[in-house]
Amino acid sequence: SSSPQPSLEAGATPAPAISATATPATASPPVPAMPSLEELDQMFKQSSLGKEADEARMRRGLRDLSNRTTDDADLVAMRNKANSARTDLEKRDRLRAYYTKYYDRMRAKADSAELKSYIDGQKAAHLNGTAQNRVRPSPTAAPSPTPKPAKAPEPPLPQ
Repeated sequence: SSSPQPSLEAGATPAPAISATATPATASPPVPAMPSLEELDQMFKQSSLGKEADEARMRRGLRDLSNRTTDDADLVAMRNKANSARTDLEKRDRLRAYYTKYYDRMRAKADSAELKSYIDGQKAAHLNGTAQNRVRPSPTAAPSPTPKPAKAPEPPLPQ
């Protein structure tokens, strides 16, 4: 039995054997490092979908915080106390205290800086609504002296 032998031309050298562990002569370019899943999430969270979408996202975040905060017992008591005020000035003062506490509590629960900024803007708007801008300021002149009580007329003398 004869097996065919490859023939070599005169002056040719045999090709070196290729092993499975040998590296090719031309190396492929290095593969860029892939970002982690958390980094990808952050990249997509930071992208803006437009002014209206950002505003809607802020309103939704504010509404979620409001739903978690509005039924706190001390806030309910402050709101009821403000609504039962006898005078307009007293009601505005109590509402200022209520809004300050309410928005400060929501701000403490907020998780992002942009939501905290949005809450600050809403707080300023509510506090501005309690101002009484159309009332003429009282004069700053010195108070008038206390009036003397009027004397009762003397009864007529008997004749």
